[in-house]
Formats: sequence, structure tokens, C-alpha cells
Amino acid sequence: MARNVGDRFACEKCGAVLVYEKACPCPEKDTHHEICCGEQMKAVVPEPAKK
Repeated sequence: MARNVGDRFACEKCGAVLVYEKACPCPEKDTHHEICCGEQMKAVVPEPAKK
């Protein structure tokens, strides 16, 4: 799965956050691994904007 500008991943152990500043040029079928503290980081789902 490709990564887009602004995609965020967080480490549940140390709290580090990875943010993609540039879109990933890999084909959609390629897999990615965001690893921190020896574990896959979790995608951070953006909260809906409040009105």
C-alpha cells in the first residue's frame, strides 16, 4: 500500500511518530514496514474536523 503526504504512524512503546513529508513512489502492491522499538508502528487515524 502506498504512503501519502501526511500519513502518520506512531510507536505504541515509546510514542515516536513518523509523518510522511513526501509521497512514497512505490507501486500500490508493495508492502511497507514502519518499525520502531522492534515492532510495526500503528497508523494514526486523523480526527474529524470540529465545526
